[in-house]
Amino acid sequence: MKQNFLLAILIFCSFNLIAQTTETKKEISDDPLDVSIQKEQIEKYGVPTISTVEEMKNKADALYDSQSWEEAAAAYEVYAKHVNWLANLLAQCIEPYYSASYDDRKATPYAKLKTFIPLESKANECKTSRNHAYIKMGLCYKNIGDIKNAVTYLHKGLDLVDVEDMEYWGLAKDAMVEILGFKE
Repeated sequence: MKQNFLLAILIFCSFNLIAQTTETKKEISDDPLDVSIQKEQIEKYGVPTISTVEEMKNKADALYDSQSWEEAAAAYEVYAKHVNWLANLLAQCIEPYYSASYDDRKATPYAKLKTFIPLESKANECKTSRNHAYIKMGLCYKNIGDIKNAVTYLHKGLDLVDVEDMEYWGLAKDAMVEILGFKE
């Protein structure tokens, strides 16, 4: 009896602790002026520019072309994180439009939006580059025989790559099929 009573108290305290932790997290995330996530991202990745991420890509591509697989995989990982952050920053420039109501978006004239189209195009280009980097990481790991990492990055790359990106879709699919021993 005592054991059941103690167990019930322990379960009640655990649920109470979980509820308090969840409520605290909710309070933090509900603050519309909280910039902690942005500060954290800037602390991790700095403020990337088009030229700095292009340099990262060129370095990773050169390592890949020289078949320095381990170094290329590491360079693509750094590049992927930075180009993704750049994509997010560029996309944020368009956020007021996407946060607007349907009626407000519909009422916004194209002439006003025209200046924002290059930002969205560049953000999408950065996301595509990130997707390619994940596939290249998978290929690097496949080439050094690290099958677990190869499958991990190829899987994520296939999850991210666009249906119209036949070149990289094909590269990832072919590598995955070879790893899995599937005969087409």
